[in-house]
Amino acid sequence: MPKPMSVFVDFSGEESVILNAAVEVLGCSLAKEELDVGVLYRGRLLDTEVVLFGDHGLDDDCGIKFTEYAYQIKLTAFDVGMRLSSYDQMYESVAVFVAERLCSCLGCRTQVVASLQRVVATFGP
Repeated sequence: MPKPMSVFVDFSGEESVILNAAVEVLGCSLAKEELDVGVLYRGRLLDTEVVLFGDHGLDDDCGIKFTEYAYQIKLTAFDVGMRLSSYDQMYESVAVFVAERLCSCLGCRTQVVASLQRVVATFGP
């Protein structure tokens, strides 16, 4: 079973800029949802739920400085995708691809983290 993956983005510009960049990189729309905890944007890509949110509320943990990153894109696997043997590899590769592309598009640091415990990849200065 794939571990939850997150892409953390150190971007301080307008929320609309990161939202548009994420939509372009992902190639899918993200619907705005206003919840008690704040605004988030949710979509679906390759049997994976994608959620973009700003105030992730995470404290630094496991040696990872979450507080240095303003945005989090959380990827969560749907059961239907997990039935295929190739899904695990694709799932992590998508997270790494999204991080690298956002780093390039926005000119900022990004970091891919598995299960909020292990850094998979980092990009940027």
